[in-house]
Amino acid sequence: MSMGALKFIVWTVCAVGLGIFLSSGEVDGRTPLQHMEKAWKRAVKPDAMDRVKDGLEDAYEDAKGAVSRTTDAAAPRERISAEDRAAVNRIIAQKK
Repeated sequence: MSMGALKFIVWTVCAVGLGIFLSSGEVDGRTPLQHMEKAWKRAVKPDAMDRVKDGLEDAYEDAKGAVSRTTDAAAPRERISAEDRAAVNRIIAQKK
């Protein structure tokens, strides 16, 4: 066995052992993962995270709709208001 393979096996065993300890070992009556979850909930406001998540989901749905839309069946969405369109038309008329 080469030294590199031995190092890999040792580090893998250490990582698996740490994972098992974090999920099942008890410190003050709780597992380390439960301690981390409690600290996370105290430090991060869940409502703020939910707002960010909802905003990302809405943006994803909008992008998904824009990409999946076929160009033949649907006209492009108009993003310019009627007043802005009229102002642009007046500017174009003045240039002629």
